[in-house]
Amino acid sequence: MNLRTKALLFSNASLMLVLLGIALGMRQPLLQRFSVLERQIMAKQMTRVVDAFLLQAEKLDGSAVAESNWTEMHTYLGGETPAADPNFYTDTYSYNGIGGGYKLLGLLDRQGRARHLDWVNEQTKQLQPVPNPLHQQILNSPGLIRFPADDDPALSSSRNIFVLPTTNQPLLLAARPVLTSTSKGPRHGTVVVGDSIDQSFLDRLVKNSVLKVQLIPVTPSARLSVSAKPDQILQVSPQIETLNHQWLTGNIHLLNGDGQPVYILQIKYPRLEYQRGEDMLNQLTAILFGVGLTLGVVISWLLDRNLRHQQLLQASQTALRLTNLELEKLANIDGLTQVANRRSFDHYLQQEWSRGQRNQTPLTLILCDIDYFKRFNDTYGHLLGDACLVQVAQGLKGSVQRPTDFVARYGGEEFAIILPETSLAGGQVAAQRLQDQVQQLKIEHRSSPIGPYVSMSLGVACMIPRSNSSADVLIAQSDQNLYLAKQRGRNQACVQ
Repeated sequence: MNLRTKALLFSNASLMLVLLGIALGMRQPLLQRFSVLERQIMAKQMTRVVDAFLLQAEKLDGSAVAESNWTEMHTYLGGETPAADPNFYTDTYSYNGIGGGYKLLGLLDRQGRARHLDWVNEQTKQLQPVPNPLHQQILNSPGLIRFPADDDPALSSSRNIFVLPTTNQPLLLAARPVLTSTSKGPRHGTVVVGDSIDQSFLDRLVKNSVLKVQLIPVTPSARLSVSAKPDQILQVSPQIETLNHQWLTGNIHLLNGDGQPVYILQIKYPRLEYQRGEDMLNQLTAILFGVGLTLGVVISWLLDRNLRHQQLLQASQTALRLTNLELEKLANIDGLTQVANRRSFDHYLQQEWSRGQRNQTPLTLILCDIDYFKRFNDTYGHLLGDACLVQVAQGLKGSVQRPTDFVARYGGEEFAIILPETSLAGGQVAAQRLQDQVQQLKIEHRSSPIGPYVSMSLGVACMIPRSNSSADVLIAQSDQNLYLAKQRGRNQACVQ
């Protein structure tokens, strides 16, 4: 093997090893970031499921209130008074008379004995008595008639909402004390309304989402790690686990009248972000090796013709350095929006934090999030969603006024703006300018509940960097303010 052949083999092998090292070095940190991102999204999705479940419970409780705070009902369950109409129940309640708010209705006396306990038969379109053993299971359920004393002011607002396991399917029950129309006692009994936690109920919880939900019974020995609060019917498990390459899973415990878990809502979320990240990294790796093969051919040709000419060898080395610089530049730019990526953001924030610490000048950070972007994707598709991200990113980039102001894509539909040597008041002005710029784009968003066009929520935070702190504190404060802006109705900036 002559010297020229050895040089060709050595140069090509070295180039491939360098590119392989770059690809492997980027892969694990980026996949880890995608994993963190998908868990954050999963946590938000689980919160939405909890909110949907609690909304169903509140609707059920609203029906219980309507049936219990009623003087005629108070008289009817009051016992033996002459004013009690014996036909009150049959004249008041029928299949068409109870509305669509619940599927089970019970009127219990003060001791918890059933005066009436009926369920809606959708096939016969009639109210029918609840059969045993379900009848007895409902009456024996913990906390059903557990209310304050008649002279306790808390009686008028007391309620019992819980999940009851049965031999068929679990029930969501809401019980209210029977009082007069003015919410006065004494309690003459209890009104119980209920709904089946069946597949249609579960489907409502994850409507218009990519989630899948499954109901799993809990073993009798199961206990919560943290005690449930009074009137709490759900407890979210903090653990989000990877089920397999396609799914993440998380658990929500459904609680009975004693605050103990009786069922688990298992939430499954498809790992779309992680899979897209893998696809992107695979494509980037293919591009890197494509570049490597191309460079290998070019370098081999140059070495083969001009091995003895040092000048051409130096030129090829210069070309290789320029290529590496271009790869470094690509690693700092978000491929979709063409603004700085998260890696570049982290570097620049740390640089400005150190500068502000030395000079004791304020550093302002703005985190912003496109409002209801998931609905935008669901309505217009991901291609227009990507186009929306590009327009917003370029709009934000065009809104900053100084060379030192820095715009980056923080992740997903989130962007970050670093404003060195800027006070909180200046950050507030800049946030308003950014928000106005996005509004002026007039990107149609007909599925947004807050306006016809795409809008943004912003969180603004400002600190003078200290030696005993870090930039993570500034990020956390800005993220908290962004969360508050969303809580307050979105399409606004929160500055605290």
